[in-house]
Formats: sequence, C-alpha cells, structure tokens
Amino acid sequence: MLNGSGMTRMGPVQVRLSGVIKVDENDKEIPAVNTPTVAEATALLDRTARVNGADGVIGVGSDYRRIAIGRGPLSTQTLIAVQAWGTAVKKAEIAASESDVSAEEADEA
Repeated sequence: MLNGSGMTRMGPVQVRLSGVIKVDENDKEIPAVNTPTVAEATALLDRTARVNGADGVIGVGSDYRRIAIGRGPLSTQTLIAVQAWGTAVKKAEIAASESDVSAEEADEA
C-alpha cells in the first residue's frame, strides 16, 4: 500500500463481500473456497480503486464478522461478512499534469 506523501486524495472507496458457511448433518462446518477473507477484500479494494483511476489506497481498514443465521429448528448456518475501506489516491504529479491538460482543452474550446 501507499504511504500518502506526494499523493492527491480522490475519495473514499469501500467493498463488501459475503458468503455462507454450510454445515453437514452433524453441524460441522464444510470447508469452502467461496468463503470471503480479509485478504480478498483488501485486494478487491485496491483493484476497485485502480479501475477508477487511482494509483492505490491509503488508510485501509477492514471488518470480519461471523453472523449466525437460522437454517432449521436445531441447526444454524453462518454468514461471513467482510468489509474493507480506505481512501483512493493518485500521484500528485500525474493529477497536476492532467488538470493542466484539462485547462488547456477548456481554453481551446
């Protein structure tokens, strides 16, 4: 991740992933590859910022929750909810040069 010096802040960015952990007849969790993790959420956060024109994300935070949801009279399933958030940033030199180009284009019009 970036440290924020020499960066222009673009704004907040946030992602949320969720998945359900299934259990067998003995209420033991069945391992699944589609259960989200904090690492996946932070990677998606960085990708989301870059797709929107940022060079990275600073001030990253995350939250991982396991929430019991009802499935039947004597059994439950667990919902996994993972959130990640931060501030999208762009290198200041690039942001300044792009604004200069926009100003020149406006002057020509």
